[in-house]
Amino acid sequence: MEAFGFIFAHDWIHSLDPLTLVRPAASLPVLGKYRAIDFSLSSFVRAGIVRIGVSLDTEAVSLLDHLRIASQWDLDKKEGGLFILPGKYLGTLDALFKNTTFLRRANEELAIIAWGDCVYNIDFHELMRYHIDKAADITFIGDPEDPYIFVINKFLLLEILFAYKDLRDFWRDAVASIRSDLRIEQFATDIPMYKLSDGLETFYRLHMDALDLNVYKALTQNMILTKLRDFPPAKFSTTCRITDSIVSDGCIIGGHVIHSVVGRNSIIRAGAYVENSILMQDVVVEEGARLINVIADRYTVFRANREVISSELTVIPREHVI
Repeated sequence: MEAFGFIFAHDWIHSLDPLTLVRPAASLPVLGKYRAIDFSLSSFVRAGIVRIGVSLDTEAVSLLDHLRIASQWDLDKKEGGLFILPGKYLGTLDALFKNTTFLRRANEELAIIAWGDCVYNIDFHELMRYHIDKAADITFIGDPEDPYIFVINKFLLLEILFAYKDLRDFWRDAVASIRSDLRIEQFATDIPMYKLSDGLETFYRLHMDALDLNVYKALTQNMILTKLRDFPPAKFSTTCRITDSIVSDGCIIGGHVIHSVVGRNSIIRAGAYVENSILMQDVVVEEGARLINVIADRYTVFRANREVISSELTVIPREHVI
């Protein structure tokens, strides 16, 4: 039995502010060189699912730019492919209902519905087999009240949408209303999974966990596909020291980086010190600056000898000079 995919990527999650002031959660940079949505897209593609709809906000410029070249995920297809579904959506049920044309035109019998802010590396073949073997109406992964992914027959999905079209959330409102009438199964897995909409602490924990090589491999094995960027390899000077960290392409490292993630094209000058921190793309840490427990969004500049040190997490919005 074949499946098509649908990814919710339209939500601007305020629990992640200030990181989501300028982008939806699905567009958040992850592990130095990916976007959050890359993980669900890659899981679909590896399972041979090549008809994928993505609901996104019409103002999500960064996400539109990220997804516009479908060939990066091998989704430039004559039949199927990547369908960008922009709009103003009131919730997950609204996002599905307003795209019933996409759902109806899909030839596949099963729909796999995912959230674009979730980071995982799942074999969807196993999920579909489990769903079929259990003769389930719906099979989900994650919290019964707030799943990461669920599988549902396309015609049942459409039936629920039209019966409950005035509700807002597909899972919490529509499915909850008829849960006792459905055979709902939970697919158990011990792989690492992170729902970024849970908040900044989850975003931070994902990156700190991924500094463990076993977790990093679990999240990225079998290749996570993303938009290609033409950056040279990172450069490391004789003054640098790197310990248990991820340093991305295009970086120039002269200082100390301890248990941190450094995004593409960032610069850490000689004499600078970064520990337990996440630096996104194009961040500059000048000589003598010290950062501990920091998340710095893109284009942040830490001036020479500045210190941002705290036992609690400090989040710096993009384009700030500290």
